[in-house]
Amino acid sequence: MPDAKMVWLFRDRLTQAGAMEILFNCFDATVRNAGYLRISGQIVDATLTAAPKQRNTNAEKADLRAGRIP
Repeated sequence: MPDAKMVWLFRDRLTQAGAMEILFNCFDATVRNAGYLRISGQIVDATLTAAPKQRNTNAEKADLRAGRIP
């Protein structure tokens, strides 16, 4: 997991290379083409939540790997 300094350095290098605007224009276009509308001031919550562990049998795991529904 990158820390704040690593993210800051990455952003700084993108800015120095003149790639920041190009990168975010591509990102905006991809999001727009997927049907999402970016609104200024919007807050997105990226909270991680616990999920129950799956306890599949070996046969069920094999089915999942093969693309079948167990």
